[in-house]
Amino acid sequence: MTSLLDDLRGLSTVDCDTLDPEVAARLGPFADCTSNQAIAYAELSKVDGNGKPVYQQLINESVGVAHWMYGKQSDATLEEIAVELMMVGLSLRMAPHTSGCLHVQTNPKLAYSTQKTIKNAERIVSHVKHLAPDFDPRRICIKIPSTWEGIQACRELEKRGVSTLATTLFCLEQAALAADAGCRYIAPYVNELRVHFEPGYVDPNKDAALLLCGVIQRYFELGGGKTPHVMPASLTSIEEVMQLAGLRHITVSPPLLAQLAATPAAGWTAASVGLANKVSDLDLMLADKHRAKMAELSRDEASWRMAVTRSEGGRNETKLVQAINIFADMQDRLEEIATRAKM
Repeated sequence: MTSLLDDLRGLSTVDCDTLDPEVAARLGPFADCTSNQAIAYAELSKVDGNGKPVYQQLINESVGVAHWMYGKQSDATLEEIAVELMMVGLSLRMAPHTSGCLHVQTNPKLAYSTQKTIKNAERIVSHVKHLAPDFDPRRICIKIPSTWEGIQACRELEKRGVSTLATTLFCLEQAALAADAGCRYIAPYVNELRVHFEPGYVDPNKDAALLLCGVIQRYFELGGGKTPHVMPASLTSIEEVMQLAGLRHITVSPPLLAQLAATPAAGWTAASVGLANKVSDLDLMLADKHRAKMAELSRDEASWRMAVTRSEGGRNETKLVQAINIFADMQDRLEEIATRAKM
């Protein structure tokens, strides 16, 4: 039986949005592996049949290494370093099931500091080299929230040879700035992040966000030059996934991967596949009309911030702030795990 997952792999590069190696082994292989503080916390919170943490050894080892590293620097707390090590350790477990990049997200509480984000990203890369000296560091990509400061950090990191992904992205202004900064990837969110944490909540603007993913990719393709890989994220149904079929990358969570693998492709309506990639001429004309404006905004911080603030009447900025808050809460929970382990 040919499944929807098989069909999707023929149309787009499929990435896994998880840090669970069992899922990757069962449903893979995949190109990239994406993650964030919420995914890391969910994985590190798992317990076995006896109620003991599955990853207790990783947690203890990370805290131990963090103690050693903490005294050699003054840029991060012991708990922050331990969380970075835990997230890197989880990501490295996904390497055998992937052929592309392992995406590790920076501390969201640094989203409004360019310099601190740069240092955070460089520590993550150094952790990889410390924990897995034989692992190719070019396979590490740093996920950074798409604030002005975050994307400026991406700009500098790309100059230093560190691959970056601009995440929590909700509008064309963010995408254009990320492209100008030289980001290797951008991750437009189809649904605002709260849909994954508030049962029953539905993003009322997800249809527009699905279309935006297609507009962004075509906007880049028509602009010429080096362009980021568009990697839609924050998906809630296989219908959304298949509407994005044809875009360069799609990162998919375990429940949706399982549904895609269990759904016969033969019973799927072809008309519902790749809708986000069927961008109308009018959409492209509108996007292209603003190309010069987007380039100007990318060089003017105040104007860019105002454009993001006014995007969709303020809804997109609200989604960005909400996402950073949720990830910051998860960062706090991860630090609590480190605190308990060092006691």
